[in-house]
Amino acid sequence: MANILKFECIDNARQLGGILAGGRCVKHNKLFRSSNLSKATEHDLHRLRDEFGVHQVIDFRSDFEYMRKPDKLLDGMQSILIPVLDESMHGDAFNKDQVVPATGVDFMEFLFGIARHPIAKTLKDKLYNYFVESNYAHRQYRTFFETVLAQKGAPVLWHCTSGKDRCGFGAVLMLAALGADDNAILDDYAESENSYRKPLEAMTAKGRASGMTDEQLDILHFLVSVKREYMETPVKRINQEYGSLLNFIQKKIGVTQAQIESLRKYYLE
Repeated sequence: MANILKFECIDNARQLGGILAGGRCVKHNKLFRSSNLSKATEHDLHRLRDEFGVHQVIDFRSDFEYMRKPDKLLDGMQSILIPVLDESMHGDAFNKDQVVPATGVDFMEFLFGIARHPIAKTLKDKLYNYFVESNYAHRQYRTFFETVLAQKGAPVLWHCTSGKDRCGFGAVLMLAALGADDNAILDDYAESENSYRKPLEAMTAKGRASGMTDEQLDILHFLVSVKREYMETPVKRINQEYGSLLNFIQKKIGVTQAQIESLRKYYLE
């Protein structure tokens, strides 16, 4: 996919330009999505700011995730924290030390520990149902739309931790608001699987060698990467319950028709 962007230390980065949306196209190098910027090099950040013109960053992580691994930014860049997950998504299943590894903890072993946790079996369904059901998440995504609109067509980047779930649902909503069809939206979402293919293969091989079951390896896939079906399920549910993603955006997220028209004026060509 031509939209994939290669950085030194920013994973899963791409821009949404060129995606068809209602007979028009998303403008190139205006809407960006990626993993968090905590490991970004100076060169990465200069490319974002100076080559692509990104000054506004939107961070969907929770405050404690940000405190553990804050974004690196250059002068003239600013980040707004819009946490998508409420305490119900952090509380009972995992405490905060289990959600974000402490400094010095091997990240692969950390993920293996989550994949082996009994409650992990429900994580994927719980997360993607949460996107559809949570009034808190809906309010946060409305703030996301308002923040993008405030840029008045200037470039903006949004991310979560790995740039696949919270960030991915944000991209689903944004592309739907711009007029993209479900297939184009899901194609963009599925690109995250390609971005994480090599690390996933390495982790899967090590996990299998350590005795992880097929079910645990499936959970590991969810933790590290995506499958198209992960997002197909909530999109199908939204279409059944609301008629379309666009209806969901207006009725549940609270984005107005005037705001949708402004987004299309700013970010379509």
